[in-house]
Amino acid sequence: MEKELEKIFELETEYNYDEAFLKYKQLLNSNHIDFDLWKYYYFFLWSMLEDLDNDFTILEKSNLKKELNIELELGRKNFVNIAEFNFIAGYTISIFPYEFGDYAEFQNLGKNFLKAANKMDTQNSLYRMVVLGNSENLSNNERNEYEELRLKVSKQISEDHSGKGILNEYYRSVFIL
Repeated sequence: MEKELEKIFELETEYNYDEAFLKYKQLLNSNHIDFDLWKYYYFFLWSMLEDLDNDFTILEKSNLKKELNIELELGRKNFVNIAEFNFIAGYTISIFPYEFGDYAEFQNLGKNFLKAANKMDTQNSLYRMVVLGNSENLSNNERNEYEELRLKVSKQISEDHSGKGILNEYYRSVFIL
């Protein structure tokens, strides 16, 4: 499956989103309950919601939202005990809660996922930084911690997400200083 994912990442990097989508669907038909496949596909779908250049034409936005929500529910059913699931689901929901349904309900769900990820993996600087960044009324100590984490996370993302594909490219564009 690693080889197939690398091909998909190449397609994503080339903005060939329709073909990447079809390749994801082929892989999902043979191995739908694989966390790594789930996270890349889910993040791909989420990213396509904001495809401003309209390079993704296979699904209309309403069907794309349905597919994203189906994948969110599949993730909740199968991966809720994985910190990275909670982080990715929480992060994506907290950025665009209105894409998932009721704004207030999903904004709260996103925050809860992020807190769960941080609680499951207290050593993960990215999770902690995002929880702090998503919080209101930080104390001076928390603001200082957030600033310190930004530097640490920037280095961590440079090392851990240097590959191709939408998820890696997004992480580098958002979390590297």
